[in-house]
Amino acid sequence: MPRLLWTAEYAAAIGAAVAGVSVLEDEGGRFVVLVAEAVLRTWPGSGECMAGQLAHLAEVSGRANVRLGIVPGAAVSRVPLHGFSVYDDAAVSVETFTRELTLTDEDEVRAYVEIFEGFERVAVFGDEARALVERAAGDLRKVLRSIH
Repeated sequence: MPRLLWTAEYAAAIGAAVAGVSVLEDEGGRFVVLVAEAVLRTWPGSGECMAGQLAHLAEVSGRANVRLGIVPGAAVSRVPLHGFSVYDDAAVSVETFTRELTLTDEDEVRAYVEIFEGFERVAVFGDEARALVERAAGDLRKVLRSIH
């Protein structure tokens, strides 16, 4: 789950501090955020935590300044080895297990931009993306009902 999309509960469940979420509140900024469909079905912490996270994704997807794309599980794409964020083709933030790295070398940034663009080509957006989020949320609700 990209850091910009974390709820406070999600961040707590994975043992991380929430950072950058308020950036999405800046309506002057434009954001393209991609999430692998598998991430919608992988939940840390309680199921209730993930239900809140999925509701947040649905809300964010309706914002004018955010273009949320879901990379369907059936899409043929390169599997990322780690999460990353591209900032205006000038820098890339790479999330590793131990820290976050900022890359500014032109060749490295270009490589990540190309990878991002490849994911963007196979992602679904708008109503189709919201439908995948809602389907995952519905499946999660069924699981939660069965265990409570």
